[in-house]
Amino acid sequence: MTSVRKTTTSVGAALMLAAAGVAVSPATSSADPEGHQVTYTITATSDLTVNIQYIETDPPSQSAYDANSSQYLKQIRTPITGGQPLTYTVTLANPNQWALVTASGGLRINPELHCDLAVDGQVVVSQQGGSGVTCATRKW
Repeated sequence: MTSVRKTTTSVGAALMLAAAGVAVSPATSSADPEGHQVTYTITATSDLTVNIQYIETDPPSQSAYDANSSQYLKQIRTPITGGQPLTYTVTLANPNQWALVTASGGLRINPELHCDLAVDGQVVVSQQGGSGVTCATRKW
C-alpha cells in the first residue's frame, strides 16, 4: 500500500503543477491562420499613373469569378513613383488557384513595369514587362 500512496501523491502533485502552469501561462493558439498571406508588389522605372488589378478574395469557383469578377478583383488607378514599390497584401485560402496581379501604364510613356507575387513571404512569381505586366500563380 505504501507504494500506491507514494505514486498517488506524486501523480497528484504533478497534476497540480501542470494545472498551475496552465493557469499562469499566456494563452497561445497552435492553429494556423485561415488562408495564406499574399503580397502583390508593383514597381516602375519612371513616374506614371498605373492601372492595377489584383484578386482580393477567393471566388468559390471559376464560374462564380467569370459571372462577376468585380466582386473578387480589386481595380485601382494610382500614381507610382519610379523605383518606389506599391504593395498590396491580401489573405487567400487558395493562392495557387487565385493569386493574380496585373499592372499597365500609359501609352505615351513606355515604362518598364515589374511585379512580384509572394505567398507567405516567399516570392513565387516575378515578371518584367514594358507598358504592362502580369504575375499569376496559374495561366489565365
